[in-house]
Amino acid sequence: MAITASKSHAHDAESRQDRRAQLVEATMEAIRQFGISRVTVAKVASLAGLSPGIVNFYFQSKEQLLLDTLRTIAFDYEQAVRGALDRARGAEESLLAIVDVNLDEHILNPRTASVWYAFWGESQARQDYLRIFGEREAAMQARIFSFFESLREAGTRTAVNAKAVARAFDALIDSFWEDCMADPEGFDRAASREMCVAYLNSVFPGRFERRCPEVDPPPERTRADGEDRQDIQGMLAPWTYRNPELFDVEMEAIFKRQWLLVGHASELDEVGDYLTFDAAGERALVVRDRDGGLNAFHNVCRHRGSRVVEGTRGRCRRSIVCPFHGWTYNLDGSLKSVPAFKTFAGLDKTRHGLVPLDVEVWHGFVFVRFQGEGASLAEQLAPVEHLVAPYRMADMKPLGGHYRKEYDYNWKIIHDVDNEGYHVPMAHPSLQQLYGKTYRDLEIDGVAYSTGTVDERPAKLWSVGKYKKLLPRFDHLPERHQRLWLYVGVFPNLVFAIYLDMMEFYMTVPLSVGR
Repeated sequence: MAITASKSHAHDAESRQDRRAQLVEATMEAIRQFGISRVTVAKVASLAGLSPGIVNFYFQSKEQLLLDTLRTIAFDYEQAVRGALDRARGAEESLLAIVDVNLDEHILNPRTASVWYAFWGESQARQDYLRIFGEREAAMQARIFSFFESLREAGTRTAVNAKAVARAFDALIDSFWEDCMADPEGFDRAASREMCVAYLNSVFPGRFERRCPEVDPPPERTRADGEDRQDIQGMLAPWTYRNPELFDVEMEAIFKRQWLLVGHASELDEVGDYLTFDAAGERALVVRDRDGGLNAFHNVCRHRGSRVVEGTRGRCRRSIVCPFHGWTYNLDGSLKSVPAFKTFAGLDKTRHGLVPLDVEVWHGFVFVRFQGEGASLAEQLAPVEHLVAPYRMADMKPLGGHYRKEYDYNWKIIHDVDNEGYHVPMAHPSLQQLYGKTYRDLEIDGVAYSTGTVDERPAKLWSVGKYKKLLPRFDHLPERHQRLWLYVGVFPNLVFAIYLDMMEFYMTVPLSVGR
């Protein structure tokens, strides 16, 4: 009797487990079809082909059913990872095993990914959900870090920051789940795996040579004798970043002859308000005159070359007075008076005004050009006018002062990075969560710009999730701009980052070949 009873209990337990698994599957399907907030016991029962009473028999409430569903997904994932790691030998195989598990169709598929992120979207308000996510993330990060640390200690690249590269690798894995959810048909598992292998090889060259059989290796490129050393992707040769003679040419041929940003017109509200800007060995001054216009000059006194105004901004009461000897200029740049004028025999005041510069206001932003001729800035940026105009940048007001920081590297390096969005998933995970696969690097008639549309997907970061949720509609923006982030590059050194609720800009100002 004891043995028979034991078999009967075992059979009953197995039957109950199967029924619970059936209901968890139905719950996942309900979440996929209706969204987590619209899941009901009745819908789960219908999808499972059971009565609501059966669901209530196995789960006391809808909340318990949802929690068990999330636990099941996390448990299945953990079991798959443990099994793969048990079969792996060494850190290299372990990292590749993690990649393979996360690209396994039984683990990562559109339904599982959408359900997982649906729970993530609710986790900020549910501590029990958040605990499950935290435990999974902590376990995975600890494993990945230990494998990277082992490779660092065993190899020659001891300077590698194991924690940093491990976090980047973990973020890359997470991005595959997002891609699978957002674009199920376009998600390429083979290419995703190849991307992981390429990343691992970039950190530890030669340690990860396994390739996806579905992806052909790139053709090798050979360099002919005497060919200049240059990156095969079109990057500049290394010497161009440290050559003083080339730096001087860049200043003369590029920076002195292109439109350079000084500030925003709202910073020049009153008569006599001025802004200054130094670049390429030149000094610029822009001032609001008595007629309300803007005049630009070299910030150089015609007497001894002193700056006629100091600081980056200020206000002249009625005129511009050189702080060295007191030569005084009107706001239109003309020379007004000279102390001890009679001692300057033959001085013609009409010919000794401040030297003017080209000045142009584009959507509220004030630019100057030190030398040369050519297209106006409006003509130069005409290809993106239809994209920029709706944001009404001329009506904007500064949120704070300008921020300046100096770096010990050549000015071109920041633009090498900024010219592509390939780094966004790894270097800017918050942006990846904000607009994900909608990001595009584009160009119209020589003007580079990038776009990203704020999507509706759940975000891991609290701030990103709140931004998406609270983002209002803007009456002045057309429909296609309602959730569009826009980046516009202005050659040679400026980027406008135009958001829906604000904007910012950043530019590089070379000080020397390496600074």
